[in-house]
This record gives sequence, C-alpha cells and structure tokens, in this order.
Amino acid sequence: MRLTINIKKIPKSLTTIDQKKLDKAVKAGGLRYLEMIHEWITQGKSFKPRTGNLQQSINIRFEPLKAIISANIKYAPYVEFGTKEHIILPKNRQALKIPTQTGYIFRKSAKHPGTKPRPYFFADLRNRKLQVVKAIAVVLLDDA
Repeated sequence: MRLTINIKKIPKSLTTIDQKKLDKAVKAGGLRYLEMIHEWITQGKSFKPRTGNLQQSINIRFEPLKAIISANIKYAPYVEFGTKEHIILPKNRQALKIPTQTGYIFRKSAKHPGTKPRPYFFADLRNRKLQVVKAIAVVLLDDA
C-alpha cells in the first residue's frame, strides 16, 4: 500500500525556487504525513497494535520532487480496507486445527465473517492533506 506526495507540474510561481528547496518542501510534507499515520495508530484511533509489525512496516523514501510513503507488510490493506466474508482452507494439512476451551476441533474449512475496515493510512485524509500543504508551505515561504 502506497501514497505518493509529489509536485508533478511546477506552477509558474514556483519556477524561481531551486530544486533543493522544492525537494526539502516535499520531504517536509511527506514526513508530516508519516508522523500523522504513526500518531493515529499510537492513539488507538483505528486499532490496538498487537505486535507493532504493521506500524514498523510504514516507511518513507524520497525521489526528486517526490515522497513515497508505504506500508510494506502483506496484511496492511486488509487492516485498512477490511475483508469480505470468505472461506479458510488448510494450507499444508488435510484439515484446520481450531482451538477451543476444551481442546481442538478439526475442520476441512471454516467460514470467516470478514473484518471491518480499520483505516489508519488514509484516515482523516482531508485534515492530513491540509497539514501536508502547511508543512510544504512553511519550507517554501522560509527565506533562509
């Protein structure tokens, strides 16, 4: 799962700003978005982390005029968007071993009801976009 913050077409008003400053501005915007994702998860607004693996998998990389934020773990989209009802089949055995209070039961398949979405990556997008624009503007308006 990925989000890219970039300046595709530079407006004429920004053509006088050097590339390094534009890169610095995009970097500031990307880091602000990354910070807001981590704050959202830490505050428990979406889900309660069990292992911390999902949060640790969220990272950022930079290219010219571009910040790319990604969650690099297989189940990240399932947490963000939820899942539909589905059938679970055994992978390496003939049956599923399902724990119960008194031991285990074995089944050839199980019907999973699905999971509800727990947005963290694209949550509160309107506010996050505003915060990213502010972070970019602060760098671009800085005279230093």
